[in-house]
Amino acid sequence: MLVGVLVAPGAASIAMPETFARWRRLTPLATWLPVELRKTGHAGILSGVAAALDRLGMTPRQLILLGEGPLGRRMLELALRHELSCGGIVAIGVAADALPFRIVPTATAIRLVVHHTDEGPQGSLIGSLRAADLDARIINLDLAAGRGAEAAAASATETFVLELVATIGRRTTDGVGDP
Repeated sequence: MLVGVLVAPGAASIAMPETFARWRRLTPLATWLPVELRKTGHAGILSGVAAALDRLGMTPRQLILLGEGPLGRRMLELALRHELSCGGIVAIGVAADALPFRIVPTATAIRLVVHHTDEGPQGSLIGSLRAADLDARIINLDLAAGRGAEAAAASATETFVLELVATIGRRTTDGVGDP
């Protein structure tokens, strides 16, 4: 199992050493790897992820990806378009505006940690995900919580990562769920 954290050049990210150390301790069977991207567009994400999988000799179904902000949104869109194959993704702080395409079912497990919206109208990202037939879970965080919102986002992300490591780990050992 590989947990890849997408990292944009020169940007602060969730791949902070103390966070990584904690998550590694909590998931000893997973390999954690910052996937440092040269370019953050769709092609950059696809090539960075492919290089990480090749370097470690793993298959896409063994992969969980984490991304935040615009990078997380692009990662999510690639997975929903079936251009990025992986077992699961955790997208943090992504824009919740409508997708420019229709969602079709995917085997990729999708977890979102988003800032509170009005529960999203049907055409928004959240509304579209809830209407689609896929494994998606969403946690809305209230921005009014101030500094507490960062801690809540980290906690929600950690919960989703632990859940996906267990779920994808079972799928890859018993052969079920080949994305």
